[in-house]
Formats: sequence, C-alpha cells, structure tokens
Amino acid sequence: MNELNALIARFARIGATEDGGVCRLTGTAVDKEARDLFIREIVDRGLTPKVDAIGNLFGVAILAPESADVVLTGSHLDSQPTGGRYDGVYGVLAGLLAVQAVKERCAANPGAARRNLAVVSWTNEEGARFQPSLTGSSVFTGALRLQDAYACVDGEGIPLGEALSAIGYRGTTQLDQNPVRYVEVHVEQADSLEKSSADIAAVSESWTTRKISVMFEGEYSHTGSTPMALRRDALRAASRAIEALYQEVANENAGAHAAAARISVYPNSPNVVAGRVRVWFEVRHEDEAVVSAISDRFLRRIERESADVRVGLSIAADEKRLGTALDPDGVALVLSAAADLGYKALTLKTSIGHDALALQRCVPSSLIFVPSQGGLSHNPREFTAPEALDKGYAVLTEVLWNMVTAKG
Repeated sequence: MNELNALIARFARIGATEDGGVCRLTGTAVDKEARDLFIREIVDRGLTPKVDAIGNLFGVAILAPESADVVLTGSHLDSQPTGGRYDGVYGVLAGLLAVQAVKERCAANPGAARRNLAVVSWTNEEGARFQPSLTGSSVFTGALRLQDAYACVDGEGIPLGEALSAIGYRGTTQLDQNPVRYVEVHVEQADSLEKSSADIAAVSESWTTRKISVMFEGEYSHTGSTPMALRRDALRAASRAIEALYQEVANENAGAHAAAARISVYPNSPNVVAGRVRVWFEVRHEDEAVVSAISDRFLRRIERESADVRVGLSIAADEKRLGTALDPDGVALVLSAAADLGYKALTLKTSIGHDALALQRCVPSSLIFVPSQGGLSHNPREFTAPEALDKGYAVLTEVLWNMVTAKG
C-alpha cells in the first residue's frame, strides 16, 4: 500500500462505522481526532500549521519567501452520517502529499518557485450537522460572516462556534499569505468518468441549485380520538409536497435532480397528529431557468394542496446557488497535465457543491475529478480504486508545480 492509500485507510478508522463507512461530523470528538492527526501530518512534513477563526486548517510551505502569494489545495475532513472513506478526505490527503512533493522539487530546483503553497481542510463542507454547507470556505471568501457561521446551530441547539471551541479548533492564526489560485481533487460522486472509461475530469462549471425549507403548520390532536375530517395533519401536507416535487421534476422532463432529504416532525409522538413539520427540499439542474420553473411550480402547487387539508404553509428558507464557472485556465492546465501523464481526460460539469465553487468567488479555482465506482457516494460502499486515486494525485502535483513556478 502506498503512502496516499495508507493515509486514507488511517483516517478512515477515525469515526469508522460498523458497515465500513465513516461518520465524522463537524465539531465532534472524532472531528477533533481527525484534525489532530492532520496537524501532526502537517508538522511531520515540515509545513507550518495555521488554524483560522472558523477552524479551517492550513499547512503552509514557504517556497518563495519574497512572495506574499500562495496557491491553495485541499478539501474537507468532515463527512455525512453515512459517509464513505474518500469523499473530501482524499482531496486533503492528496493535497498534503502533493504540497510535500512540490516542496521537495523546489528544493532540488532553487529559484524555480515564484509563489508559496498550502494545503487546507475546510470546516463543515458537508453541512450534515450545521447548515449551511461550505461553511469554512464561505467564511474564508467573505460570502458568510464569521459571526453568522458561529451562530449556526445543530439539532440540539448547539452553535457551531461553541462546538469548535469545545474541540479546541476555534483558531486565531489566520493565513498570512494572499491566495492567488485554488485546486481541489475529489472523487466524482457520479458515474460519467466510469462510463467514459476516463481517468480524469477537469470540471468547467457547476449546476444551479435551489434549496427550499418549508414549514407546514397544522394542529396537534389525539390520533385515536380526533375525527378524520377535523384533523389538520401537517405530516399529511408534507407527504403530499414530497410527492409533488417528484411529479414536477418528471413533468419538466429535463434531467433535473431533486430531493426532500430531511424532515423534522413535532411533537414526533406516535399518539399525536403532527402539528408542525419542516421539510428541506432541493432542485438541481445545469440551466437556472429549469430550476426556477420546477421550484416555482412546486411552491404554487403545495400552497394549494396544503390549503386543501387545512394546513398552513410558510417558507423558512429559500436559497438559490447559481451555477459557477470555474477558471478556464485551470481547466486547460488539468487537461494538459493529464495528457502529459498519458491519462484519458475529459471536461465535465458538476451537479454537486464543492469548496472550489465557494473559492471561485475570490480566486481562480480548479476542480479535478477521479472516478467513483458505480457513482456511489454518501454511502459506506463508496469506492475509488487505488490506481485511480494515484492518477488524481499525480495530476494535482503537476498542476500545483505549474502554478507555483509559472511566470506572471
């Protein structure tokens, strides 16, 4: 087993689940354990550790002391409750080893480096315990205020700021350098590469996503004694809405993705008709107009259908994340590096959010995909072959070398 795969296996033991997966939620004891190990790996490789106020972890290699610029690479260490061992952590560990490899190459070629280099693990990319997702990278770019991020609460009302303090990762050592590029390598989490028998994808842009949280307000009553005609069942209205979303996606017939993946029921008792239900919906498509058409029809429909069963409806949150075009020069660099290494590469759009998309707000950003077997992700059976991981690492290393040494 090579160093990259050994590191992935080592981190997979932190938060390991009985079914072979990983559950490593932000701000938990296992998150602290993974962070502690990552900091040790940073120090052991001669990099300088930094922990900023939102808990983003950096390992900085000073390659060009006269320069204030730094190229960043990384991903995230947190997972979904049903996570696998590759999502996020692969990009962090491949980034760590790539920074070390570029550092050693620069030492063998004095004066070649024009910029510095750092690996980063972003806080709460997944948004599994605290919402919104992409928290650390959004604070870093200024898209989310630090105090608003601290105020995000989990299902038990614990704020993110408090959780980070509890594990010792509400940091104070901000990154000193000026970020000029960002590169992330990630498992695809879909099957386009596998279907194309390709090794590498350079991601050109992302789909638009609309996330809508809907509150259904009915009335609490006894499930045994309340006549059916008198019930105002919020869960009934919510179930109608879930089916309505799938129907509207099918009616559009445009290849959109949608889900109702989270639901909160109150009082959540088997003997009480649900009086309050919140459901988190999302719609994704590469065309913003398709997302708007589906979600707008959906909202009009569920308002009518909830009224039919005498349940009130309000919108708790409605966020549209527009499709983001990634740096075209970065796409070209990834394709060129893959070709030089003899790998089959293609260009893809992604339907999934990644830290690279958040970083694109302030620096040119690149996203590299390697295949996911069966396209399976957020699942303990997530798998990417070791040789595929190695190819992604090799491409990342060449891209970083180019970015660190390029003139201009």
